[in-house]
Amino acid sequence: MENKLGKKLHYAWYILMVCFLLNMVVQAFVMSVSNLYVVPVWKELQVPRALVTMQGICITVSAVLSAPVWGRLYKKKNARIILPAAVAGTAVFCFLRSLCPDIWCILILAFFKGIFFTGSTLLPISILLTAWFAQRRGFAISVAAIGSSAGGVVLSPFVERLIFNCGWRRTDQIMGILIFLLCVPLTFVIIRNRPKDMGLCPYGQERESEEKAWPDESRENHGAWKGNKWVFLLFLLGIFCMTFANGAALQLPTYLVDLKYSPARAAQVVSGYMLVGIAGKFFLGWIVDRFGIKVAVIYNCVVGILAFLCFIFAAQEEMLLGIVVFFGLTSGITSMLPTLLTGSVFENQSYASVYGIVVSVNRFGGGAGTLVVAVLFDLTGNYRIIWPLCLLMMLATMLCVLICFYVKKRCEN
Repeated sequence: MENKLGKKLHYAWYILMVCFLLNMVVQAFVMSVSNLYVVPVWKELQVPRALVTMQGICITVSAVLSAPVWGRLYKKKNARIILPAAVAGTAVFCFLRSLCPDIWCILILAFFKGIFFTGSTLLPISILLTAWFAQRRGFAISVAAIGSSAGGVVLSPFVERLIFNCGWRRTDQIMGILIFLLCVPLTFVIIRNRPKDMGLCPYGQERESEEKAWPDESRENHGAWKGNKWVFLLFLLGIFCMTFANGAALQLPTYLVDLKYSPARAAQVVSGYMLVGIAGKFFLGWIVDRFGIKVAVIYNCVVGILAFLCFIFAAQEEMLLGIVVFFGLTSGITSMLPTLLTGSVFENQSYASVYGIVVSVNRFGGGAGTLVVAVLFDLTGNYRIIWPLCLLMMLATMLCVLICFYVKKRCEN
């Protein structure tokens, strides 16, 4: 394919197209539209709804445990083989759920589906885009992240209609086959580990900078970071804090209903910040490409602090607009910032294995945030402690990350 100037389109854009598709189909089906199954499964199996929703927790636990393993695999093995295999495994377990006789079988399958799901979406997409884009990396990651939002918009009515007409079991079978036939061949044909595998440099990287463009990922040495493991732990703490706050904020609809807003009003607020979130991801990518990752971190954390201030005073209806705008603008904080920060701080060296640990902390932080909110509400009967805690988490994120960049600069000098 050639553009209007006759120059061949860089292969990195094909990689981005596949990453967008994986988020749009696999990520959206497993995560974004999963709530559509709660009522049908509950009605058929006649079990508590809490057990049905436990599938999400099983997927999170398996992601925490398997992400570092996937990171090492993607570091040592060929992504052209591993990624299609992971996608195929996800498709197979989506299909197998339709054959489960009870909720316990479904929960066991959810755990194993989570293992393959972790190896087929967030982790490999981040590894591939970091390797293929030296410039416009923020834009590329924002486009891939928007894939899950687009998938939610497209798949929600499609899956809902399938469940209504065919039942949830037949819908699982159809979607499992669709994921397998659409995504597995495409990933095998297009995906390549690194530009070096095709005799290319990353997008935006000049040929004379080969050594920098093609780092030796077999090395365990993290360059300037060797001997600074406490800084790596500080970096992980920053990731945990940002994902904890984001996970806690998922309780927003319940919080608004507890404040005597109607469920319809709460749903409007959620839809509003999700819509703003699409633009927010693009805007975050633009900030990264234009001003750098440090400015992006400060921007996102400050906006997050403003969002949680609006959470605290949400009983005043005018604050709902602030929640929609500010929380929507921070939507890329868990899907984009960990990827961009890891690539910037560790400069691609051992990126796959490092990012496997980051994904594990990412998933754990989100799950912990959701759980702690529920526990604190049960203990106190209100949200007075929760949102100030999340505000402090955003501040801690900014401080942790900026300290990491400061130490990195000192080590390099």
